Amino acid sequence: MPDTDRFDYADNLTRAGRYRDHRGAFWPPTASYRPIGLDLAPATPQLDADFPTALAGLRTAIEAEWAGAKEHGIAVPRRLADPAVTAAALRRVAGLLPAEADRRAASLRADAVEHGYTDEILKELTGLVEEVTLVAGQVSTWYGKDIRGLPTAFACRRDDQRQADVDRALEFLPDVPPYLGRLHADLRLGDLPAFGAAQLFFMAGEGDLHPKHIAYFLPEDEGVKYSPFKKTYYFANVHRALVRGVSGPLAADLLTLDTPVDLDDERFATIGTLGVLSHEFGHFVQRPATSFKELNAADRWASVVLQEVAADVFGILILAEVWAERLALTPADVIAYYLAECLRYVSRGLGHFPDSDGMYLQLSYLVQVGALETDGVRLVGGHSAVVAGLRSLARVLADFLLAGDAELAGRLHHDYGPANPAPLRALVDALRRRPAGSVEYGQSHTTIATADGENQQ
Repeated sequence: MPDTDRFDYADNLTRAGRYRDHRGAFWPPTASYRPIGLDLAPATPQLDADFPTALAGLRTAIEAEWAGAKEHGIAVPRRLADPAVTAAALRRVAGLLPAEADRRAASLRADAVEHGYTDEILKELTGLVEEVTLVAGQVSTWYGKDIRGLPTAFACRRDDQRQADVDRALEFLPDVPPYLGRLHADLRLGDLPAFGAAQLFFMAGEGDLHPKHIAYFLPEDEGVKYSPFKKTYYFANVHRALVRGVSGPLAADLLTLDTPVDLDDERFATIGTLGVLSHEFGHFVQRPATSFKELNAADRWASVVLQEVAADVFGILILAEVWAERLALTPADVIAYYLAECLRYVSRGLGHFPDSDGMYLQLSYLVQVGALETDGVRLVGGHSAVVAGLRSLARVLADFLLAGDAELAGRLHHDYGPANPAPLRALVDALRRRPAGSVEYGQSHTTIATADGENQQ
């Protein structure tokens, strides 16, 4: 498949979700990614000498499944072609874990790989507190690439420092619903998933391609919809590498804010973690009548984009206006992080990723309502004005998207999304001249020596 102009929105949108035959490491197809190295070895638990060999066996099983899915397709949705092989590889790794809860969780997931999930498995998994998590199966990739799941395996370990940030923020959970009520009297906060902050130390299959995910939402990403037993696994080390390697440089070149910001500073590790947590909260902000059924039928892509916009907007407002002061953070730093992340997501391209299109929409809205100004390629503004602009957008989303009004929601998407290039034309042209950045995992710790002396991952 030839390289694409990642910012040709109209052309890219015609192919969204139809890259199932794409085999290259980079998506969208391009030769101009800028790799950002991240060695996963430091996050790896020091276990039995057989542990790297077992991980390598799991990699072999998943890579074979991935190749088969590309060659022959997926016969049964969300099921592997030869689940017994992957399940056995997963059980082998699980048997080397020292903690009983970790072994049990991995064993349950191996059973699910082989036979499918049951409510009993999902309920028990939710109650287990894991130090090390192992996952394998048909896991969702990027929505604009392929709407199906593709073979992926990953392993991560609990990040105690970042989980402590999450737990501190959750102490103030009761303050969130009253805040939402002040934005719009009809807003509610639904049931929230569990959230685990972790350090990724192993990735194989579709998840090892570019760009990388910073979180998976299980079991939804495994094809189990509407389960009451759900948990987000967030990879703090991956996100930190992206903030430092992509968001920070973009902010330095393309943002002028009222407060100087250095995203390398350690406080942005906390802000980044809470940014993802609050985004999760944002997905569960709703009104009693909220339904996306009509918008899904009218324009599924716009529906997904706007749902991501709502998660971003409500989430960052919760972080800036509810949590920041209570956690000794500043709203100015939160908004600097947010705008830098907007730039990172938009830099991946338009018409390929609903969340990137959604970040474009947010920047465009902030420019069009005057919360941000443009100065050549740079965005210029103060954090207070941006917060005010986000409050405005939150109320619009409540009255359009969360009210279930497909016509008004579609108009919002058209007027402020990538279909209207004028407000951010200079910025997009500047991003087009820069290669997109993506994390490249170093996984030498899972390399084993074969009988002929060659190394195999």
